[in-house]
Amino acid sequence: MGFARQLTSEEIFEQVARFASELKADGERLSNVVMMGMGEPLANYRNVIAAIRRMNEELGIGARKITVSTVGVVPNIRKLMDEDIQVRLALSLHCATEEERTALLPANKRYGGLHELMTTIKEYIRVKRQRVTFEWALIEGENDSPEVARTLGSLLKTYDIRSDMSHVNLIPLNPTGGYGGGPSGRKNVAKFVDVLEREFGISATPRMRRGIDIDAG
Repeated sequence: MGFARQLTSEEIFEQVARFASELKADGERLSNVVMMGMGEPLANYRNVIAAIRRMNEELGIGARKITVSTVGVVPNIRKLMDEDIQVRLALSLHCATEEERTALLPANKRYGGLHELMTTIKEYIRVKRQRVTFEWALIEGENDSPEVARTLGSLLKTYDIRSDMSHVNLIPLNPTGGYGGGPSGRKNVAKFVDVLEREFGISATPRMRRGIDIDAG
């Protein structure tokens, strides 16, 4: 079918409001929201920000409990710096070299490359005084070795991104049709975490695999 249009702010807000209502009926409360899996949030900047403001004001979800995930839309990361809301930022990094990231994510080159992105992230941390999460989908035999972990750690170190202002989310790859890569094994994940934490002091958390039943790769 392909891309048709961006979600409106009302459509984004409605998804959250409906789930919050369902939780409330069960005596629970929606406390955290992550903006991802709906296309690139920062490519739909105006509607995403409008929806976030409504979540904060109408549903009482704290801005710091809302995370916006991006592949690195640099101009809109800079716009987010100037907003008066303190949402969390997560960067879908996945590769730590220019060539590999451009091959995986063509948007890398479109927005100025890895240097422009990392310089912007460093500035974002300085301005917002918030920790940034770096998302890393672990793919067996491709980006899950100790050597790759050192490349990632060195990248953050090169741009003076302090270990206490960064966190790495290690996301096991969900199998999807048309892509032959598979998720990393437990030993590789453990070695990756060990390199980041022991050699660079960077905290890293392996995440559970979710969304397999709906092909959310």
